[in-house]
Amino acid sequence: MRWTQKLMREVAEEERSNLGLGLWDQLDPYALCEEHAISVYPLSEIASPAAVNHFTATTRSRWSAALVPIGVARVIIENDRHPIVRRRSNISHELGHFLLEHAFQAELFGEAHERQFDAKLEKEATFLAGELLVPFKAVERMAFDGWSNARVAVKFAVSEQFAQMQMKGQRVRALRASRSFQGARS
Repeated sequence: MRWTQKLMREVAEEERSNLGLGLWDQLDPYALCEEHAISVYPLSEIASPAAVNHFTATTRSRWSAALVPIGVARVIIENDRHPIVRRRSNISHELGHFLLEHAFQAELFGEAHERQFDAKLEKEATFLAGELLVPFKAVERMAFDGWSNARVAVKFAVSEQFAQMQMKGQRVRALRASRSFQGARS
């Protein structure tokens, strides 16, 4: 299937609605995992201390979470050393892969041990994660009302960086609309 932003927004709206969430409510990605029977395992609870150290100390910023197939089931393993706002976005990103029914790649690491990934699929999962956590319709209103990244972050329990990612485009549109309105009044 070819996923458009419109279709991905519809998926996010449906998932949020199924959890009984309104436009301004925080999504709990762990609850959404439960809704889809996806267990989430913190790395520190399932791996050896050496493995935890490797993924959380040596490559802490590079590895966040993984959606793993186990037969027909799916589980998510997460880097539980990250701050909770990052963990929420990590889980939402992995849910994005699940909800968009992305196929699993046969090979996760290349010969030089670099992670293999499909940039298009990663972009789609990131987009859907954004829509799940900070919906577009809310972003539109917040941009026109001049919300700061900090305020958006607190409202939706995301990082300020994540809030900026979601707000950037709409802030530009709001600024253009404001300038256009000011020009029409002159």
